[in-house]
Amino acid sequence: MEYSEIPTSKISGSGRLTVPGYGVFRISGSGRISPEFIKTSGSSKIPGGLTVGEVKTSGSSTIEGDIEAEFIKISGSSSVEGSVTCEDIEKSGSLRVQKDLNCKSAQLSGSTSVGGFGRFEKQMRSSGSIRFGEDIKSEGNVRFSGTIEVEGSVTAKSFEGRLGRKESNIREGIEADYIDLRPGRNNWRDEGYLVTTDIVGKEIILENVDCHNVTGDKVRILSGCSISGKIQYRESVEVDPGTRMENEPDKIE
Repeated sequence: MEYSEIPTSKISGSGRLTVPGYGVFRISGSGRISPEFIKTSGSSKIPGGLTVGEVKTSGSSTIEGDIEAEFIKISGSSSVEGSVTCEDIEKSGSLRVQKDLNCKSAQLSGSTSVGGFGRFEKQMRSSGSIRFGEDIKSEGNVRFSGTIEVEGSVTAKSFEGRLGRKESNIREGIEADYIDLRPGRNNWRDEGYLVTTDIVGKEIILENVDCHNVTGDKVRILSGCSISGKIQYRESVEVDPGTRMENEPDKIE
C-alpha cells in the first residue's frame, strides 16, 4: 500500500494543518499525523482521499471523504463522508459511513450505519445496532447480536445472529452454508424477531424468524417462526408445532 504524502506533525490544544492536494486537518484536543499513523483525541476533522497505515480516533471525528488504511480503530462518535477501505477495523461507539465499508475483518460495537454495501473477506462481528443500505457479502463469517437492517441481501460462509428486542430486517434474503438465527441470551422475553424473504443454506436453525421460503439440507424451525411460502429440505427437517406455515415441509433432491 502506497501512503499519501503527509507531513509528520503534532497538534496540541486547537490547531490545523494544511495538506496540499487533500485539505485541512482541524483538531481540538491532540493529534499525531504522519503517512504511517494518524491519531486524534477530542474533536477532529480529517481530509478525505488519504491512504495511511493506521487511523485511531477517540472522541468526535469526521473524515471528509474516502479513507484507506491498513488498520482503523474508532472510539466515540465518527462520521465518514465517503467509503472506508481497510484491512481491519475496530469500533466502539457510533459510526456513520455514507458510502461503502470494504475490509478483511470488522469488529463493531454500538451503533453502525453504512449507506452502501459491506464486504468482508474474513469476518464481520457486530454488537448493538447495524444498518447497511445495500448488500453484505463475506467469504467468511458474519455474526451479530442486537438488531440488523439490510436493504439488500446477506451472502456469507456462515451467518449467525442473536436477536435483540427490536425488529431486524434483511429485505432481499440470506444465503450461507450455516445459518443460525434466534433471540439472544439476555433477551429473556424472546421479543426480538427477524423478517426477510428467502433463506438458503446447508444447515439452518431459525427461531423468531418471519420469512417466505426456507431451503436447506438440514433445517430446524424452532418456536416463534412464520413461513409464508415453502420449507424445502434434502436430508432432515424439524418444525416446532407452533410454527405458522402455509405448506407442509417438502423433501427435495
